[in-house]
Amino acid sequence: MSSRSTIPHGYAVVQLDDKQWYPLRVTRYYSAENPDGYVYIETLGDLNQDGELHDVRYQHREDAFHSVQQTSLNDEAHERRKWLQRMIKSDVYPEQCVHSLALIEEITGHAPSVRQWMHSIRVCTWGYTCSCGHYHSSYWQEDEATIEDVLQRAAEYVYGHRCSCTATSTQEYEQRIAA
Repeated sequence: MSSRSTIPHGYAVVQLDDKQWYPLRVTRYYSAENPDGYVYIETLGDLNQDGELHDVRYQHREDAFHSVQQTSLNDEAHERRKWLQRMIKSDVYPEQCVHSLALIEEITGHAPSVRQWMHSIRVCTWGYTCSCGHYHSSYWQEDEATIEDVLQRAAEYVYGHRCSCTATSTQEYEQRIAA
């Protein structure tokens, strides 16, 4: 088995004249002025204890390679979170999610916050006070679940735990959840 693995796309590891290994991010940009694109190469940096950005360099290629792998994984996770937020705010959100969001917002008066954090989905409903003066707030975090499932459970919880001053019949609730 080879000790050399493939470097993720968009990254490189190079050794310079100082005999140090540098992990790099390689990005190709395209524009009308440059239809073939141009390459932008940046060294991966880290913040020191003074908050200053400095280039990361390693004595061994394997260390630079592991740095590239970790950066690649972090960048992929960031992209997934970014696209999740775009999906949540778009009109192509799955119908069940839209229904759950609307139900939570109708009961609480506020749209819930939905975030993906590492391998879990977080749903937070903003605190609200119902007409009888009772304060409600809710928070869910579930690992390895779909957004639809977490939002549905959040909607069920909010609906089931609202005060009797705003409660409606169980039959109406079941009809709304099934809609």
